[in-house]
Amino acid sequence: MAVPVVVAKAILLGATDKKARNIFAVIIAAALTPFIAIILIVLSIFGGVEDANKSLLDYSFTDAYIPADFNDEQRKAIENMREQLAELDTAIAEKEENSLDGNMVRAVFYSLQFGAEISENENIFDYHGFCNCFEELTIEQLDAVLENVSASFPQYEITENHKQMIQKVYEYLSEKN
Repeated sequence: MAVPVVVAKAILLGATDKKARNIFAVIIAAALTPFIAIILIVLSIFGGVEDANKSLLDYSFTDAYIPADFNDEQRKAIENMREQLAELDTAIAEKEENSLDGNMVRAVFYSLQFGAEISENENIFDYHGFCNCFEELTIEQLDAVLENVSASFPQYEITENHKQMIQKVYEYLSEKN
């Protein structure tokens, strides 16, 4: 029983004495500082990742010069994506009917294909077949689109992360147009 009495006296002393309040505040701040620092570091890391992803988007969908601070792997991925998006844009343009949401086609393609290895021995990608998966569907029907893509292109394993990325890329492209 003696411990609660001591704690109660300390609380009363802290409430009435300015010096004691300052000491308690310093102790609490010292105890919380590591946790606050960890939270700030984690937020900073995620913010940096988001900025890097936005840069990769910007450079993939534009002809802007790729900065020297990008490593060779990033540079090659951007160059490959630019080539593939040019082929995809040709296939989108060749569709006679306007039943495609070009931004959705590009967003899905980018999300599934970015960073994928391109080999000389691979079969040529069927951009027209890929576009067929999107006919008369909207971004609100993304699940149906992804089912069509999975059925026609079984090499793609579509995850929840892909769906989230598709939404972000779609928003990015919609803002650009």
